[in-house]
Amino acid sequence: MLIRWLLAAISLVAHISAEYCGNNKIPYGIEVHKDGRLVLLCSKPECFEKKYAECDERPLRTHGCPSNSSWVGGVQRVAGSSVLYTQCCDYEYLAEYSELLYKKVTVRRGEFFEGEEKQDKGGDVTSFDVITDIQMLKEEKGEPYYNIQVHRYNCAKAPDPEPVWLPADPWPHFLPKLPKKHRNL
Repeated sequence: MLIRWLLAAISLVAHISAEYCGNNKIPYGIEVHKDGRLVLLCSKPECFEKKYAECDERPLRTHGCPSNSSWVGGVQRVAGSSVLYTQCCDYEYLAEYSELLYKKVTVRRGEFFEGEEKQDKGGDVTSFDVITDIQMLKEEKGEPYYNIQVHRYNCAKAPDPEPVWLPADPWPHFLPKLPKKHRNL
């Protein structure tokens, strides 16, 4: 009797699949396995080492990441559902220092898309591809497929952010401030 109850409870629980890059990695590709499972490919390009984005707490958006200053930070899908929840990450320099590379790339079961990193002659990364939006659609037979939008971020032109620890006052804080009468000695 207990075994039947456990089996019934397990069968009622929906299968949830989720993928996350977090706030310091970039989604550069996706894989859609033959069983329909979506995998988000994430990396941290060299030129993005000290930069972070502001991400939603979890995937709650149902219409992708339509802003020109955001990318897909994570996805979540309930098996059998026609809704793909997305987590969007905003990055202040994305709109200014990126350009649209692909408006719509379609990825179906058994297929993948992988962006690229461009390097200069010295081997430093100068630009990389980032998935800025994803939509799940269904074919006539009900099979899900994904349309992604890809931008190329030009990190060679983007400014480096100031370190958080940098003091606003350039005065050496380890030296005591002298009274006015002793400053010009």
